[in-house]
Amino acid sequence: MLKGQVNMQTAWQASPPRPGPVRHSSTPGCSPDGFTLLEALVVLALLATLAALAAPSLSGLRQKHQMQSQAEQMLGSLMLARSEALQRQQRVTLCVLGLGGGCATEGSWGQGWLVFVDGNDNAVRDSTETVLMVHSALPPFLKLKGNATVNRYVSYGPEGRSQSISGGFQAGTLTLCVPGQTAAWRLVINAVGKPRLETASMPSNVAC
Repeated sequence: MLKGQVNMQTAWQASPPRPGPVRHSSTPGCSPDGFTLLEALVVLALLATLAALAAPSLSGLRQKHQMQSQAEQMLGSLMLARSEALQRQQRVTLCVLGLGGGCATEGSWGQGWLVFVDGNDNAVRDSTETVLMVHSALPPFLKLKGNATVNRYVSYGPEGRSQSISGGFQAGTLTLCVPGQTAAWRLVINAVGKPRLETASMPSNVAC
């Protein structure tokens, strides 16, 4: 071997090994991304608190949505009764739904309602009279009540006017509300029987 030449094998053996990839020891309670178990628990606790704070607000929004939906359905039922009376040239009545599927003698509109062809003009559904629609009971938190003139039924004559069973015009107001809340909906039936839906506010001294 010439002077000055380096023995490659000797040089390789003498050179120190290259450092390999650094391996971090796993510390208990620490995730690979750097979040400790305590930090994760704090985040979960904050999320749970925010969800709890948002729950009443979401519940209130759901109730408002359901209240509006039920008010619109009652309006649709009144309009159906009126249009069917005109089309059939017969009295058509909408009444509070009773246990046996007929008209209730007591209770309120929250029990549900029934639209039927009232062939004998008595605002009571007889077994032979045609049922046009049935609406089931409202959710328990909703209250639907009518004033004295429309607390049991609303009836339309052949000319499309609302009429009591005595033959007089039948005007009135149905109120849909949630106990403890001021926001409400009203269905107002005018002297010729045309219904309209409007928002309302319950006075503090008037129970829903």
